[in-house]
Amino acid sequence: MKLRSAGFAVATFFASSASAQGLDWRVTPYLWGAGIQGDIALGPVARDVDVEFSDVLNVLSGGVLMHVEAQSDDHVVFGDLVWLALEPEEEIATIGGVAEAELDTTIIELGYARDSDAFGLELGLRYWDLDIEIDPALAAGIVRGDSWIDVFGGIRNTRELGQSWTLTTRANAGAGGADLSIGFQMDFARELSGGNAIVAGFKLLDVDYEEDSVRGIPFALDTTFFGATVGFRFD
Repeated sequence: MKLRSAGFAVATFFASSASAQGLDWRVTPYLWGAGIQGDIALGPVARDVDVEFSDVLNVLSGGVLMHVEAQSDDHVVFGDLVWLALEPEEEIATIGGVAEAELDTTIIELGYARDSDAFGLELGLRYWDLDIEIDPALAAGIVRGDSWIDVFGGIRNTRELGQSWTLTTRANAGAGGADLSIGFQMDFARELSGGNAIVAGFKLLDVDYEEDSVRGIPFALDTTFFGATVGFRFD
């Protein structure tokens, strides 16, 4: 249900601009080999998360990733959907014994950017929805989920590297629901005949979030998602 709602939110955002004239639409489904490092805590039970880039497919139980842009001259509206369901195989000792953890993550970005050869401004909203389950071997499992919205601002630059190559760089920082969230992305695009392109690069999202009470217990997340991306851009 959350995944369908996330997709609907992205679609609704761009449908509102569908009647605009002269828009160049770009849709990019992509893969993200995200390594994950950080800490999660539900009440007294905490769990380190350390998933190497090379191991992500072993712990990934589901995922949907999509980036959409509509551009007119230097003006760009964009949306990005990340949904990942992860079950790290490694375990860690806690007071209650050995703990296993599961993490379901939905991240939606909606925003506006001014794109040019110089560095332009980007502004937007980043929605987070996380469901975390920690199962100590000698205690009852704990399941909690929370969602919040951060406002972010940053810079964006697209530079031509040759006749068929471009490099797009984004960097932003946000806050609101979270104490701090940071995004960074570099995408190299190789344009093909017909305007489509193969896109590869690097993406990082970092979040530091803490809530004193989620259904009666503290909820804390200090985690970085990072790794290589590859996708195909339909233009």
